[in-house]
Amino acid sequence: MVTSIESYDDALAAIWTRSSYDRGFVSNPFAGDEAARLGLRRTEAMLARLGNPERTYPVVHVAGSKGKGSTCMFVDAILRAAGLRSGRFLSPHLHSWRERFVVDDEMISEADFAALTGEVIDVAEAVERADPELGQITAFELFTAMAFQHFARSGCEVAVIEVGLGGTLDSTNVVQPAVSVITTLDYEHTAILGDTMAEIAGNKAGIIKPGRPVVCATQPPEGMEVIEERAAACGAPLFVANRDWSVSGTDRAFTVEGRWGMINGLASSLAGQHQVDNAALAIAAVNVLRDSEPAFASVDDAAIRRGVANTTHPGRFEQTTLPSGLPVVIDGAHTPAAATALAATMADRYPDARVALVIGMLRDKPPAPVLEPLLALADRAIAVAPDNPRAVAAEELRDAMVALGTTGSVAGSVAEGIDEAATSGCDVVLITGSLVTVAEARVAVGIAPPPDDPTKPS
Repeated sequence: MVTSIESYDDALAAIWTRSSYDRGFVSNPFAGDEAARLGLRRTEAMLARLGNPERTYPVVHVAGSKGKGSTCMFVDAILRAAGLRSGRFLSPHLHSWRERFVVDDEMISEADFAALTGEVIDVAEAVERADPELGQITAFELFTAMAFQHFARSGCEVAVIEVGLGGTLDSTNVVQPAVSVITTLDYEHTAILGDTMAEIAGNKAGIIKPGRPVVCATQPPEGMEVIEERAAACGAPLFVANRDWSVSGTDRAFTVEGRWGMINGLASSLAGQHQVDNAALAIAAVNVLRDSEPAFASVDDAAIRRGVANTTHPGRFEQTTLPSGLPVVIDGAHTPAAATALAATMADRYPDARVALVIGMLRDKPPAPVLEPLLALADRAIAVAPDNPRAVAAEELRDAMVALGTTGSVAGSVAEGIDEAATSGCDVVLITGSLVTVAEARVAVGIAPPPDDPTKPS
């Protein structure tokens, strides 16, 4: 049987029927670990029927709470600068589902996406018929199989794979990575991952595999202890920031020094001191990859400098202007640590500026810890609710502002919030809080097209 997918819109509609919470967990994230493990089995079964494409190239597998997307982008850019054909699987997307299937920095075409969807849905249905007890394959599991197949078919020499949610039970955790990467941990998705740092770290550390090297950002002590125990139990060599490498300088000019030597003359187009740390983590990862995989000898210092300098990541301290010339910063800071880093970067890039904050959040994180560092720099705060069923109501977000001692206002949409901020007499508009807010903001200011609509098949 071959599923007929006539167009990109039909492909989106077919995938949408398998979507619900779909934040990357292999199944309903609130159904418990046993249900999630079924999702891993479903993903493995699909990949087996496809001939295990994920085994045909080395994989850099990236988990964490903060900076994992940026770290993936740095790794991918460095590998491409070294002349390697690299696949990139990140989530969530901002505007198009094709953003999740990128080879050599090019999204999959609509026609290829439609054909690939039909092919993998056939495989998914075969798995469901063969073993009904596994349950229905979810949209993210389908995406995972599609990405691995696309990268194999495209002749990728390496793939950079971002975990969707957590680590241990995420559907991407079917790989045997050439190197695992754990970025900075923070309190996030606590209803799913646990409300202690040790529990969160345990979930993220699930991507560590026997004998496979791991590079890890600096972590809170209770998180680091869990990661070290997991690595030791797996016999996985562990390389840690500020122990096995160090970084000095700012995003405009920095140096990374580790057991591979010193790399100076680095500059990042991604703003902020946190991005210096993300770049250093990516540099550590590619050096470990180069040491363990002879095919990566082309990843020299010059390629690392080019890759770091050329890395882009939409919605991460993205700077643009309104037609009036008013500066706008759009950033997807959605954890307390990310919000603190954003506030520091704003203070560096816009010292003494009057800031109008437009913020919209989702219910998977408590507002107060994210709001607090941002409200400290804002002269005006405007609460909005992005168009998402899990959005925090704008009035509820404003009430959280009031509880923190700030008088905020409410706008009816992200676009209306930007309009209100633009007439507030501020020097710069900062839009943040969640990636869905970022996506709507990018459309509202005219730097992105309207998003895919999976509910409208052709």
